[in-house]
Amino acid sequence: MGKNVIFWIGVKSTDPILLKKHSNFEYLDVSKKSWEYWCSKNDVVFYEYKEPRDLDTGKNLVTWQRWFDVFEQLEDSKIEFNKVALVDASSIVKWDAPNFFNEVNTNPVAFRSLENIKWIYEGVKGYSKLFNDYDFKLTEYVSCGFQIFDKSHKPFLDKIKKFYYANQVEILKLQKTVSRGTDQPVYNYLKQIHKVKFDYISPAYMVTHLNRFDWLGGNWQLKEDSTPFFVKYGYIWFFSGFDKTQRGRLMNQTWDIIKGNYEE
Repeated sequence: MGKNVIFWIGVKSTDPILLKKHSNFEYLDVSKKSWEYWCSKNDVVFYEYKEPRDLDTGKNLVTWQRWFDVFEQLEDSKIEFNKVALVDASSIVKWDAPNFFNEVNTNPVAFRSLENIKWIYEGVKGYSKLFNDYDFKLTEYVSCGFQIFDKSHKPFLDKIKKFYYANQVEILKLQKTVSRGTDQPVYNYLKQIHKVKFDYISPAYMVTHLNRFDWLGGNWQLKEDSTPFFVKYGYIWFFSGFDKTQRGRLMNQTWDIIKGNYEE
Protein backbone atom coordinates (compact mmCIF):
# COMPACT_ATOMS: atom_id res chain seq x y z
CA MET A 1 0.00 0.00 0.00
CA GLY A 2 1.34 3.41 -0.95
CA LYS A 3 1.31 6.69 0.90
CA ASN A 4 -1.40 9.31 0.90
CA VAL A 5 -0.96 12.27 -1.41
CA ILE A 6 -1.81 15.96 -1.41
CA PHE A 7 -2.52 16.92 -5.03
CA TRP A 8 -2.02 20.66 -4.71
CA ILE A 9 -3.67 22.68 -7.49
CA GLY A 10 -0.86 25.20 -8.03
CA VAL A 11 -1.19 25.96 -11.74
CA LYS A 12 -0.09 29.48 -12.61
CA SER A 13 -1.89 30.38 -15.79
CA THR A 14 -0.06 32.33 -18.47
CA ASP A 15 -3.32 33.75 -19.75
CA PRO A 16 -3.05 37.58 -19.43
CA ILE A 17 -6.65 37.96 -18.28
CA LEU A 18 -6.28 35.35 -15.54
CA LEU A 19 -2.89 36.73 -14.47
CA LYS A 20 -4.43 40.15 -13.94
CA LYS A 21 -7.53 38.73 -12.27
CA HIS A 22 -5.42 36.73 -9.78
CA SER A 23 -2.77 39.43 -9.17
CA ASN A 24 -0.09 37.30 -10.82
CA PHE A 25 -0.98 34.36 -8.55
CA GLU A 26 1.23 35.75 -5.80
CA TYR A 27 -0.60 33.71 -3.16
CA LEU A 28 0.66 30.35 -4.47
CA ASP A 29 3.92 30.46 -2.54
CA VAL A 30 2.20 30.88 0.82
CA SER A 31 -0.19 28.00 0.26
CA LYS A 32 2.60 25.75 -1.00
CA LYS A 33 4.82 26.39 2.05
CA SER A 34 2.02 25.49 4.45
CA TRP A 35 1.12 22.26 2.66
CA GLU A 36 4.72 21.15 2.22
CA TYR A 37 5.25 21.58 5.96
CA TRP A 38 2.06 19.69 6.84
CA CYS A 39 2.95 16.83 4.49
CA SER A 40 6.43 16.48 5.94
CA LYS A 41 4.97 16.25 9.45
CA ASN A 42 2.36 13.65 8.51
CA ASP A 43 4.36 11.41 6.15
CA VAL A 44 2.21 12.47 3.20
CA VAL A 45 3.47 12.98 -0.35
CA PHE A 46 3.19 16.56 -1.63
CA TYR A 47 2.48 16.64 -5.38
CA GLU A 48 2.44 19.99 -7.12
CA TYR A 49 -0.02 20.07 -9.99
CA LYS A 50 1.47 22.86 -12.05
CA GLU A 51 1.00 21.84 -15.67
CA PRO A 52 -2.36 20.59 -16.98
CA ARG A 53 -2.63 18.55 -20.15
CA ASP A 54 -4.11 21.49 -22.06
CA LEU A 55 -1.99 24.60 -21.56
CA ASP A 56 -4.76 26.83 -22.90
CA THR A 57 -6.16 27.38 -19.41
CA GLY A 58 -8.06 30.44 -20.56
CA LYS A 59 -10.32 28.06 -22.48
CA ASN A 60 -10.15 24.75 -20.62
CA LEU A 61 -9.98 25.93 -17.04
CA VAL A 62 -7.79 24.25 -14.45
CA THR A 63 -10.88 23.67 -12.32
CA TRP A 64 -12.01 21.20 -14.99
CA GLN A 65 -8.67 19.73 -15.95
CA ARG A 66 -7.72 18.71 -12.39
CA TRP A 67 -10.37 15.95 -12.50
CA PHE A 68 -8.98 14.65 -15.79
CA ASP A 69 -5.32 14.79 -14.74
CA VAL A 70 -5.09 13.70 -11.11
CA PHE A 71 -4.86 9.92 -11.50
CA GLU A 72 -3.01 10.12 -14.81
CA GLN A 73 -0.28 12.39 -13.47
CA LEU A 74 0.24 10.38 -10.29
CA GLU A 75 0.53 7.19 -12.31
CA ASP A 76 2.90 8.81 -14.82
CA SER A 77 5.04 9.97 -11.89
CA LYS A 78 5.22 6.38 -10.60
CA ILE A 79 3.71 7.40 -7.28
CA GLU A 80 2.18 4.49 -5.42
CA PHE A 81 -0.63 5.99 -3.40
CA ASN A 82 -3.46 5.00 -1.13
CA LYS A 83 -5.67 8.10 -1.07
CA VAL A 84 -5.30 11.48 -2.72
CA ALA A 85 -6.68 14.82 -1.57
CA LEU A 86 -7.17 17.54 -4.16
CA VAL A 87 -6.77 20.95 -2.53
CA ASP A 88 -7.01 24.43 -3.99
CA ALA A 89 -4.02 26.75 -3.76
CA SER A 90 -6.27 29.40 -2.23
CA SER A 91 -5.85 27.49 1.03
CA ILE A 92 -3.49 27.53 4.01
CA VAL A 93 -3.34 24.45 6.21
CA LYS A 94 -2.73 25.02 9.92
CA TRP A 95 0.66 23.82 11.13
CA ASP A 96 -0.82 21.36 13.65
CA ALA A 97 -3.93 20.28 11.71
CA PRO A 98 -4.75 16.60 12.32
CA ASN A 99 -4.05 14.10 9.57
CA PHE A 100 -7.51 14.01 7.98
CA PHE A 101 -6.59 10.89 5.98
CA ASN A 102 -6.94 9.00 9.27
CA GLU A 103 -10.57 10.13 9.55
CA VAL A 104 -11.90 8.80 6.23
CA ASN A 105 -13.13 5.41 5.05
CA THR A 106 -13.76 4.08 1.55
CA ASN A 107 -16.17 6.66 0.11
CA PRO A 108 -15.09 9.87 -1.61
CA VAL A 109 -14.88 12.73 0.87
CA ALA A 110 -15.91 16.36 0.50
CA PHE A 111 -17.23 19.31 2.45
CA ARG A 112 -20.97 19.76 2.18
CA SER A 113 -21.40 23.40 1.30
CA LEU A 114 -24.59 24.92 2.68
CA GLU A 115 -23.48 28.25 4.10
CA ASN A 116 -24.27 30.15 0.90
CA ILE A 117 -27.42 28.49 -0.41
CA LYS A 118 -28.38 31.43 -2.65
CA TRP A 119 -25.01 31.21 -4.46
CA ILE A 120 -25.51 27.46 -4.88
CA TYR A 121 -29.04 27.95 -6.21
CA GLU A 122 -27.94 30.57 -8.73
CA GLY A 123 -25.11 28.34 -9.96
CA VAL A 124 -27.41 25.36 -10.44
CA LYS A 125 -29.99 27.54 -12.16
CA GLY A 126 -27.34 29.06 -14.43
CA TYR A 127 -26.22 25.66 -15.72
CA SER A 128 -29.68 24.07 -15.61
CA LYS A 129 -29.99 23.61 -19.39
CA LEU A 130 -27.36 20.87 -19.03
CA PHE A 131 -29.30 19.03 -16.35
CA ASN A 132 -32.38 17.77 -18.21
CA ASP A 133 -34.87 19.11 -15.64
CA TYR A 134 -33.21 17.07 -12.90
CA ASP A 135 -34.64 17.76 -9.44
CA PHE A 136 -31.43 19.01 -7.83
CA LYS A 137 -30.93 18.33 -4.11
CA LEU A 138 -29.24 21.53 -2.99
CA THR A 139 -28.59 20.17 0.50
CA GLU A 140 -26.32 17.50 -1.01
CA TYR A 141 -24.17 20.08 -2.77
CA VAL A 142 -20.43 19.81 -2.05
CA SER A 143 -17.52 22.16 -2.52
CA CYS A 144 -14.87 21.18 -5.05
CA GLY A 145 -12.04 22.95 -3.21
CA PHE A 146 -11.22 19.94 -1.02
CA GLN A 147 -11.91 16.34 -2.04
CA ILE A 148 -10.44 12.95 -1.14
CA PHE A 149 -10.44 9.94 -3.48
CA ASP A 150 -8.79 6.59 -4.00
CA LYS A 151 -8.28 4.61 -7.20
CA SER A 152 -11.68 2.94 -6.95
CA HIS A 153 -13.30 6.34 -7.56
CA LYS A 154 -11.65 6.87 -10.94
CA PRO A 155 -14.80 5.82 -12.89
CA PHE A 156 -16.65 8.80 -11.38
CA LEU A 157 -13.93 11.22 -12.51
CA ASP A 158 -14.02 9.59 -15.95
CA LYS A 159 -17.73 10.41 -16.11
CA ILE A 160 -16.91 14.07 -15.41
CA LYS A 161 -14.40 14.09 -18.27
CA LYS A 162 -16.83 12.42 -20.66
CA PHE A 163 -19.64 14.83 -19.79
CA TYR A 164 -17.37 17.85 -20.14
CA TYR A 165 -16.15 17.03 -23.63
CA ALA A 166 -19.62 15.96 -24.77
CA ASN A 167 -20.99 19.35 -23.67
CA GLN A 168 -17.87 21.49 -24.00
CA VAL A 169 -19.29 24.07 -26.40
CA GLU A 170 -22.27 24.81 -24.17
CA ILE A 171 -20.19 24.75 -20.98
CA LEU A 172 -17.72 27.28 -22.39
CA LYS A 173 -20.61 29.56 -23.33
CA LEU A 174 -22.16 29.34 -19.88
CA GLN A 175 -18.86 30.04 -18.14
CA LYS A 176 -18.86 33.49 -19.74
CA THR A 177 -22.25 34.43 -18.31
CA VAL A 178 -22.74 32.36 -15.13
CA SER A 179 -20.55 33.65 -12.31
CA ARG A 180 -21.58 31.03 -9.76
CA GLY A 181 -19.15 28.19 -10.15
CA THR A 182 -17.40 26.69 -13.16
CA ASP A 183 -17.14 22.93 -12.72
CA GLN A 184 -18.97 22.82 -9.40
CA PRO A 185 -22.65 22.82 -10.50
CA VAL A 186 -21.94 20.16 -13.15
CA TYR A 187 -19.80 18.14 -10.75
CA ASN A 188 -22.64 18.07 -8.23
CA TYR A 189 -25.17 17.16 -10.90
CA LEU A 190 -23.07 14.14 -11.92
CA LYS A 191 -22.52 13.20 -8.28
CA GLN A 192 -26.28 13.09 -7.79
CA ILE A 193 -27.49 11.42 -10.99
CA HIS A 194 -24.87 8.68 -10.63
CA LYS A 195 -25.75 8.28 -6.94
CA VAL A 196 -22.15 8.50 -5.80
CA LYS A 197 -22.12 8.12 -2.03
CA PHE A 198 -19.88 10.68 -0.34
CA ASP A 199 -18.75 11.08 3.24
CA TYR A 200 -18.71 14.63 4.55
CA ILE A 201 -15.75 15.99 6.45
CA SER A 202 -15.86 18.34 9.43
CA PRO A 203 -16.28 22.05 8.56
CA ALA A 204 -13.02 22.69 10.44
CA TYR A 205 -11.20 21.30 7.39
CA MET A 206 -12.74 23.82 5.04
CA VAL A 207 -13.17 27.21 6.65
CA THR A 208 -14.38 29.56 3.93
CA HIS A 209 -15.66 33.13 3.60
CA LEU A 210 -13.50 34.37 6.46
CA ASN A 211 -14.77 37.92 6.10
CA ARG A 212 -18.44 37.22 5.46
CA PHE A 213 -18.85 34.97 8.50
CA ASP A 214 -16.54 36.97 10.78
CA TRP A 215 -13.89 34.26 11.13
CA LEU A 216 -11.31 37.05 11.20
CA GLY A 217 -12.64 38.31 14.54
CA GLY A 218 -11.05 37.57 17.91
CA ASN A 219 -12.34 35.33 20.63
CA TRP A 220 -14.72 37.62 22.45
CA GLN A 221 -15.53 34.84 24.93
CA LEU A 222 -12.01 34.94 26.33
CA LYS A 223 -10.81 38.52 26.63
CA GLU A 224 -7.27 37.41 27.38
CA ASP A 225 -7.12 35.41 24.14
CA SER A 226 -7.15 37.48 20.94
CA THR A 227 -6.52 34.52 18.61
CA PRO A 228 -8.68 34.95 15.49
CA PHE A 229 -11.54 32.47 15.22
CA PHE A 230 -10.25 30.90 12.01
CA VAL A 231 -6.91 30.05 13.61
CA LYS A 232 -8.40 28.82 16.89
CA TYR A 233 -11.21 26.68 15.47
CA GLY A 234 -10.24 25.86 11.88
CA TYR A 235 -7.67 23.53 10.34
CA ILE A 236 -7.69 24.53 6.66
CA TRP A 237 -8.48 28.11 5.69
CA PHE A 238 -9.73 28.96 2.20
CA PHE A 239 -9.42 32.53 0.97
CA SER A 240 -11.71 31.93 -2.00
CA GLY A 241 -14.41 34.21 -0.64
CA PHE A 242 -12.29 37.31 -1.19
CA ASP A 243 -11.90 39.32 -4.35
CA LYS A 244 -9.19 37.57 -6.37
CA THR A 245 -7.19 40.80 -6.63
CA GLN A 246 -7.01 40.93 -2.81
CA ARG A 247 -6.40 37.23 -2.13
CA GLY A 248 -2.62 37.38 -2.37
CA ARG A 249 -2.31 40.34 -0.04
CA LEU A 250 -4.55 38.76 2.60
CA MET A 251 -2.83 35.38 2.44
CA ASN A 252 0.58 37.01 2.75
CA GLN A 253 -0.58 39.09 5.72
CA THR A 254 -1.87 35.93 7.40
CA TRP A 255 1.39 34.12 6.67
CA ASP A 256 3.47 36.93 8.21
CA ILE A 257 1.56 36.43 11.48
CA ILE A 258 1.70 32.62 11.66
CA LYS A 259 4.82 31.58 9.72
CA GLY A 260 6.89 31.06 12.86
CA ASN A 261 4.74 28.01 13.64
CA TYR A 262 5.97 26.28 10.47
CA GLU A 263 9.63 26.37 11.40
CA GLU A 264 11.33 23.24 12.71
